[in-house]
Amino acid sequence: MRAPADGRPAGPAHRARLSGRLLELDGAARALVHEAMAVYKTIGADLPEAVPFRPLGLPAWDAPWIAPALRTPATTYLTVWRRPGADAAATLRLPHLRDTPARIEVLHPSAARPGSVRRPDTAELGLTLPIAPSAVLLRVTPTDPGAP
Repeated sequence: MRAPADGRPAGPAHRARLSGRLLELDGAARALVHEAMAVYKTIGADLPEAVPFRPLGLPAWDAPWIAPALRTPATTYLTVWRRPGADAAATLRLPHLRDTPARIEVLHPSAARPGSVRRPDTAELGLTLPIAPSAVLLRVTPTDPGAP
């Protein structure tokens, strides 16, 4: 298979897949799917070199929070789910970012406003998702400590 012009790998493991009754989604839900696909297109080039890790460890079947993540040399992507009945806050461990200033961006859903407190000295990110169930995709990018 040839790689697409945008640099994403051509193999099936790196393709986004949609399933279910997409035609039955209301306008707001359809807009979320559209936004998610647009985000995927912006991060797709990072995926072939990304290494998975679990900031909350391997989850139990009924874990209140789940956080699979991908790490590249320049960026960390965190997908975080808060399940029903879970406390509103969780602490994620990011040891590769210990003592490193970083910027945290919400990639999806763009309307999400999670609370976050980053503690570089302990390599932890405290995250609050006020509604359960909910999920968020974050991008954590190391920053230059001397930058304005």
